[in-house]
Amino acid sequence: MDLYLQLGHGMMGYCKELITKWGEGTVILSPRDLTEAQTKKFSNELLKLNGKTLFDPQYYNPRADHHKLTEWTHWFDDFDTSLLSDNAFLESKFQEIKHINDYCHTSAYIIPSRICEEPDKRWKQEQESSIERAIHVFDDKEKYLTIALSFDVLTNEKSIEKIIDMSSSWDIDGYYVVPGGDYLEEDSYWLMNLAQLVAGLKLQDKKVIVGYSNHQMLSLACANVDAIASGTFLNIRSFSAGKFDNPDSDAVSRRSVWYYCPQTLSEYGKRALDRAYDYDVLDDLKPFGKINKYVKILFSGAKPSTVEFGDSLAFKHYLLTLKEQCLLAKRDTFEKTIDYHQTLSDNASDLIRKLEKNGVRDAKRSFSNIVEVYQDTLFKLKKERGALLKRKW
Repeated sequence: MDLYLQLGHGMMGYCKELITKWGEGTVILSPRDLTEAQTKKFSNELLKLNGKTLFDPQYYNPRADHHKLTEWTHWFDDFDTSLLSDNAFLESKFQEIKHINDYCHTSAYIIPSRICEEPDKRWKQEQESSIERAIHVFDDKEKYLTIALSFDVLTNEKSIEKIIDMSSSWDIDGYYVVPGGDYLEEDSYWLMNLAQLVAGLKLQDKKVIVGYSNHQMLSLACANVDAIASGTFLNIRSFSAGKFDNPDSDAVSRRSVWYYCPQTLSEYGKRALDRAYDYDVLDDLKPFGKINKYVKILFSGAKPSTVEFGDSLAFKHYLLTLKEQCLLAKRDTFEKTIDYHQTLSDNASDLIRKLEKNGVRDAKRSFSNIVEVYQDTLFKLKKERGALLKRKW
């Protein structure tokens, strides 16, 4: 399983630094966060670093009015739902999207789609119209259809099964799944159904990328997902259509700095880190193995609140560490992958309890809030898709 970088506000420098460090990598470009001129220049810079790009047209809400989105040539001047069944109009928009993909030298096309509020006949027709136009226009490389789902759809098992059934006849190469929900979603059905959807699509021999992800989605390795995509601020580690209307939504996430501890699958603020320092258990939060340069300062012997550990270092550490976890997340068999994630979640829970007994807790972003969600997902996936996944791993 790979980690792609989901481009968001202020992320160009981070992407270039991380791809240089990794020697490769894929960035999902965002018109909401870049101008067309920036996108062209940035894409060429990534190519020189051995990076790849995908372009997300972001048609989740075609009426969205974010000032950067509305400046793009592929955006809508005056949207009406009837336009999505107008082949001539749709083809003109897809030609514009193809032009953007051409100058970005993308590795594949992302076919845009509106957020699905209900997988009904109308939604199915819209998807199939987009596929038809994409086959005609996007004729020179692979095509991944967007399946963007509202929270209500994701928590409805029948809706997920309906989408899997609908998609079985769609002539595309893969899917770009965008799940609407909170950061570290606490609804068990949300993650269980997302895993069921990914497994169902993979069993159709399609590539599946899940966008707007975080470390909770490491569990999707058990559904054989190809990649998850994540970024810096919370509005690109989880998906809400509201970010495409609110140009100030990035600022909300700037108020606190969080350190991601991979062995607890949790994040800690500086107050919690100071308590760990005071109670002599800070080393329990240190990443296993060689410590990367971004967090070395936290474990230098000084009290964490007194060192210069800001957003930039925290973000780069999170993405670097999540990449490492993604590369370890999928094993050579389904059974070994399930066992790995069960052990991963058990060990995280055990260490969290040990830290809490020593007075170190940070409930806001603790894996303890979602451990049952994580483990319920593993159990359901094994029970309902396990036999098929074993055979097609």
